[in-house]
Amino acid sequence: MTEAGLEVRDITKRFGGVTAISSASLTVPMGRVHGLIGPNGAGKSTMIGVISGFIKGFSGAIHFGGRDLSTADPATIARLGISRTFQQATPIAGLTVLENVMVGMHVHHRANLASVLLRTPFMRREAREMRSAAERVLNDFGLAGDAEADATGLPFGKLRFLELARAAVMRPRMLLLDEPAAGLNQVETERLAAIIRSLVREGIGLLLVDHDVPFVFGLSDQVTVMNFGSVIASGAPDAVYRDAAVREAYLGAQEMEPA
Repeated sequence: MTEAGLEVRDITKRFGGVTAISSASLTVPMGRVHGLIGPNGAGKSTMIGVISGFIKGFSGAIHFGGRDLSTADPATIARLGISRTFQQATPIAGLTVLENVMVGMHVHHRANLASVLLRTPFMRREAREMRSAAERVLNDFGLAGDAEADATGLPFGKLRFLELARAAVMRPRMLLLDEPAAGLNQVETERLAAIIRSLVREGIGLLLVDHDVPFVFGLSDQVTVMNFGSVIASGAPDAVYRDAAVREAYLGAQEMEPA
């Protein structure tokens, strides 16, 4: 693993005649939070889609742990240790909360089809280990009491935490969080911040995209600001906050006020 962790260099992505990202770069070290902010349409979610392999047809380079991921598919990227959440927290219908989290562990599933069909001791042991790991994550994320509940019946706030739990149970080395605090109340936002800090203390690198600017600035070691697809500022939170171009991009926006 290189010290840099995730390195994104000169990414450009166009959708038809629209440039969603223009020569954007950022670096996310391991064990650090890198905030990515910007007004609507700045290219933040597109950047997460590109890094995680869900969006193709871009120019530039993406490296993680010294490995080039520019042409890798989402499954390969997940197996290499990069996990992401989505803006829309959508559980898998028909599964319990616990089962939804266990689905996120498929990248580490070692039992082959024959082991599953024959229910070998190895397969049964692995299933117990997966269930135990999923239960621990649910407990850490405040969802233990909902383990056997239908996931689609969870209130919005808990769906957000379920989305994060599914990503965290994959034992990622790098987490990409796309608007994790959207729609959360103050208590839920504080719980989310505590979870993020605990994950980072374990050495995970984290790219945090959110419209709640005080939330991002309060958690981030570095902040990158995008506007109309381009990076307009990047650096320590205090310096970025004072940057004239950043304040102009957010001119009149309540979210640029101090927390």
